Amino acid sequence: MRQFLVSKSLFALTSGYCILMLLLDVGGIDIWLATKFYALEGYTWALKDYWVTEQLLHIGARKLNYVLALAILLITAYFQVINKTQPQLSKAFLALCLSLICSFTLVAYFKAISNVACPWSLSLFGGNEPYFHLLQNRPSYLPYSQCFPAGHASVGYAWVALYYFFKCCKAEYRLLGLAVGLTAGFILGLTQQLRGAHFMSHDITTLFICLTSARICFAVVFPQSKSVATSG
Repeated sequence: MRQFLVSKSLFALTSGYCILMLLLDVGGIDIWLATKFYALEGYTWALKDYWVTEQLLHIGARKLNYVLALAILLITAYFQVINKTQPQLSKAFLALCLSLICSFTLVAYFKAISNVACPWSLSLFGGNEPYFHLLQNRPSYLPYSQCFPAGHASVGYAWVALYYFFKCCKAEYRLLGLAVGLTAGFILGLTQQLRGAHFMSHDITTLFICLTSARICFAVVFPQSKSVATSG
């Protein structure tokens, strides 16, 4: 665990995240990209209630995630309580389960306390609220908002933990596991951007939280594994 906390890769990950946030939020890329999406949709969030983005990729994906997360929880309980003949696999499922819980919980927590508006609420995009950078305080007269970081993107990005899961028990599939999490998170995050629910910086923050949660949880469960604690 200590090796992870002082690792160069953690420093690089955090530094990269901070640079991206400066470019996206302060640098204006968030607004620029959202403006492009808004214009492509006819200066309205035409995909906000479209069945593919709303029913399939928003509601449907969330329900599927509930099923998958519950399956991981049950499998973890099975190996912890009933089948103790495969300790490595048991620990890998435990770390995966903890990582998913931490990712979803932390994203939900930061959403609850951040008070950041969604693009569709801004006067720039048909709403009635002014735009504020992430580090600026919103006036108390504005309604409390919970749009940062991106909750729905965590439904996909939380599964980047599959990289570490497979690295611990089936290393040849670790890149596939990473691809699953990154692809799912990107698609679901982009869906919400197209609906006007989030900026790109919201998704990047969710990815950072999920990736860091995965690394810490696997470093805790596998404290002697240098490959988990210090490598990407």
